[in-house]
Amino acid sequence: MNKTILQIFFIVLCFNVLKANETRKPNIIIFLSDDHGAEDAGCFGNPDLKTPVIDQLANDGVVFTNAFSPVSVCAPSRSALFTGLYPHRNGCDKNHGSIRPGIQTLPGYLKPLGYEVVLAGKKHISPEESFDFSYIERHQIPAFLAGKKEKPFCLVVSFNTPHQPYFNLKEGFGRNIVPKEWLPDTKETRLYTAACYDHVTLLDNELGACLYWVEKYGYSDAVQIYTSDHGPAFPFAKWTLYNQGIRVPLIIKWKDKVLPGSVNDALVSFVDILPYIVEIAGGESSENIDGRSLLPLLQNKTDKLHDFVYATYTNTGVAGANEYPVRAILNSKFKLIVNLKHNNGFHIKRMDMPDERAVIDSYSVLQSWIKEGTGTPAYERAMFHWNRPFIEMYDLENDPYELVNVASDDNFSDLKELLLSELIVWMKNQNDPITEELIELTGKIK
Repeated sequence: MNKTILQIFFIVLCFNVLKANETRKPNIIIFLSDDHGAEDAGCFGNPDLKTPVIDQLANDGVVFTNAFSPVSVCAPSRSALFTGLYPHRNGCDKNHGSIRPGIQTLPGYLKPLGYEVVLAGKKHISPEESFDFSYIERHQIPAFLAGKKEKPFCLVVSFNTPHQPYFNLKEGFGRNIVPKEWLPDTKETRLYTAACYDHVTLLDNELGACLYWVEKYGYSDAVQIYTSDHGPAFPFAKWTLYNQGIRVPLIIKWKDKVLPGSVNDALVSFVDILPYIVEIAGGESSENIDGRSLLPLLQNKTDKLHDFVYATYTNTGVAGANEYPVRAILNSKFKLIVNLKHNNGFHIKRMDMPDERAVIDSYSVLQSWIKEGTGTPAYERAMFHWNRPFIEMYDLENDPYELVNVASDDNFSDLKELLLSELIVWMKNQNDPITEELIELTGKIK
């Protein structure tokens, strides 16, 4: 074989290798934490928290600043993530609930595309047969990554941190923290916040350990997504539809595909993650899902996916909870919340009774606000926790912590009517069982 033929052979070989690399399906790793609100990381602007691993992931990828879970409890949010459907459409609208038979989930989309689909760690999805993952424990992740891969994989790493009960670590945050602006500043509030921050530190360490194995076994070019199911177990956060309960961190890293250190302010929902994953895996998600792929945002082909995102909370399936359905609609500037059974008062065990598992709990926090005395801002805030109005509306640009309800302000009356009408249309499309009751109470027929 002469030199010219060898050169031609080498060029053809290189071309085929490059072509194969171009068409190779990306490996995908989703890191899903439990009860981690968007503001509780250094890269999201928290001055107290040292989260070097999460921050490095943000430096290497794109940070979404307006990402929202459609609900603030575990099972419905995870079901929405894995189906691309809001809770009432997939059937899992209450905690510890199940999706309906026949709903397609992430493994059902990816396996026909040639993917191995694995969930490591916390599940909290039901029924398991509808979520056709290969299930492993988190300690088995190194062995999984070390094994020979015949197929591309999608690995979901599901953490238990920073879920309560909270405890303070030795030499942890202690009391030296900046109080959260949406919580009255008492000793108990600071202790509870500090204990939560200690658990965020544990999360960051666990994420770092996983990323070590990802790097060690040569998967630094995998698509890496970090997010959480909803916000922390504070008053006005978890178990509510305030932003502290539903605004979640969302970071996407994809080497040479996503601009490192970039920020995207577009309004996105948890349900948008599944169609994004399916699209980059080479497939098409169902036209009937609620989510829209994030890919056009990441490719700078658009700057908006949604005019509004929505959220729903039932308060059923939660320990010691009463009937208290809540619905919300929001954009980047305003939010409207409907508390349909507001006369019931809002009650759950974790807020109404001490947590025997914990060193410091949310019950102690609320009681410390009451002890400030009638007429004080802390006392009034505690009362608002249990007793909320039928309709709340917030100017998020000027009141990001949702402290001033402008629902009765005539300056916002037209916008309130618009948001309420849009919310009802969405609820009807979702087959939400309380839609007709809301129409009757508001006089809105659409």
